[in-house]
Amino acid sequence: MRTIGILLYCVIALILSACDSQIEGKDSSNKETGSWGYELINSDIQREGGKPIKIAVLDSGINSSLPELKDRVIKSFDVIENDEVTKDSFNHGTSVAAIIGGERINNEIQGINQHSILYDVQVLNENGLGDVSTVVDGIEWCIKEKVDVINISFGFEKNYPELESVIHKALDEGIIIVAASGNTLGLNVEYPAKYQGVISVASINKDSKRSSVSAKGKIDYAAPGEDILSINNQGQIGLLKGTSFAAPMLTGVISVLMSHSDEDITYKNIHNFLKPFVQDLGEKGHDEEFGNGVIKLR
Repeated sequence: MRTIGILLYCVIALILSACDSQIEGKDSSNKETGSWGYELINSDIQREGGKPIKIAVLDSGINSSLPELKDRVIKSFDVIENDEVTKDSFNHGTSVAAIIGGERINNEIQGINQHSILYDVQVLNENGLGDVSTVVDGIEWCIKEKVDVINISFGFEKNYPELESVIHKALDEGIIIVAASGNTLGLNVEYPAKYQGVISVASINKDSKRSSVSAKGKIDYAAPGEDILSINNQGQIGLLKGTSFAAPMLTGVISVLMSHSDEDITYKNIHNFLKPFVQDLGEKGHDEEFGNGVIKLR
């Protein structure tokens, strides 16, 4: 098996300033500072009803025993060990999942989509590493489970034909794929975000400027990606930074909009579907830093 390192935007923070995570426990100042991103996208807008959206989190696993997530994760699969139980030893997937759909506990943080059903797919090991075949197998599992959305908060520097093939297979099955564009310090977008049909997400700060680490190029949308409030694999609250966390912000928003639509949403019509909810950023129209702009619930 050919093993490669995935450029995961938390483990190499010293090299790329990729994912400046600051999980330090339940600190009220953290909550006040980290709420800006949720406020920007209007995640507090309550929508009655809504159909459940099946969201797969391809990552390092999720600690689904935490109260914020135990009723959200309905199925898990560790692709590496071929096991139905995952373990987020790398401390990444849990944070991503909580942003998307974590349940509010004791008036603490709340994930964006309270109608989400999470599928926990572990493709990264305790060091945040995986290989292409593992990721491919994880996506194949998602296709069999007929999920609606796949969130991928990591990337590869180069294209792999087997990855491209399974990505297009998932898209053709009607699955929406949201991927982090990469923390490449303004350089190229990474794969799978770079593939046509995959929604590539850039990171912005509270001033609606591109985060210095965020990639440029094939960008579809921007989302808050600095000082993002979430929990770690022990349930502690803190702040996170990187396109890894901008991606689930957008996944949450898109899934909320999908849950309240009778339209059959695919990669072919997703951009027209989202157009009424987009706020343009940067240069007028689509650009290489912000894509079409930031999506807001309204």
